[in-house]
Amino acid sequence: MRDRLRVLLVSGEPHAGERTWRNLLKADPSVDLVHFTILRPPEKQDGTPIRELSLIAFPIRELFEIKLDEFDLIIFDRYRRRGVLPQMYLENIAEYVQKGGALLEASGQGYATPLSLFRTPLGQVMPAEPTGQAIDRPFKPTVTEVGRRHPVTAGLPGDRPDGEPSWGRWFHQVEVVPGNGAVVMNGADDRPLLILDRVGKGRVAQLASDQMWLWSRGFEGGGPQAELLRRLAHWLMKEPDWRRTICAPMWTATASRWSAVPWSPTRAASP
Repeated sequence: MRDRLRVLLVSGEPHAGERTWRNLLKADPSVDLVHFTILRPPEKQDGTPIRELSLIAFPIRELFEIKLDEFDLIIFDRYRRRGVLPQMYLENIAEYVQKGGALLEASGQGYATPLSLFRTPLGQVMPAEPTGQAIDRPFKPTVTEVGRRHPVTAGLPGDRPDGEPSWGRWFHQVEVVPGNGAVVMNGADDRPLLILDRVGKGRVAQLASDQMWLWSRGFEGGGPQAELLRRLAHWLMKEPDWRRTICAPMWTATASRWSAVPWSPTRAASP
């Protein structure tokens, strides 16, 4: 049983969704959250040094080589290749997963392009390959039959097995083809939206959309984003006793962008 859990969140650009990730993670007082946002868009070539692309220096070697194994979960949020993380560090993350680490990738538009993380050494642990297409039309995420038996999505508030779920719509999804793992949620045209997989000794989750923030804003009544992300994080980190706490209170919090905040999860268990 660990006293603290360490989570590294890397946002590829400023956007509405990064606050959702940050607030949910910071709400529980025994997680140490380290969060970096890359500020310059990839198309802006103004000579800015790589080290100045975040509000504070991005200690790449310290995070992705020296202290990588100290993190319980790594989240890439709307991240695309832009030269910030050299290939060798992405190889380190793939090895970290194989050895028992946890990785969550929330796909923005970049995952459908040649700049996708799938086109890096991380592709060997990602559960789904991009087709190069993005879907831009309204849809309601739905829980699959597999998902209704999986502890991350079983009994998710608002799910209706015999009808349309009660939560709000999303408007963007990256089209992907699952290679391994379990598709627990679908999106537009019943295409895979949330895929979970075990890789080596570790676990990986891929969310093929960056629109979960719409639920947190209450759009069309919102949705169970806090409960879903809580369950997802705990499943990824293989925390003990989470099946017993699956109905624990949802996370709610706001906090400053750059501080590392202690977080204390209601303990969760691997299925």
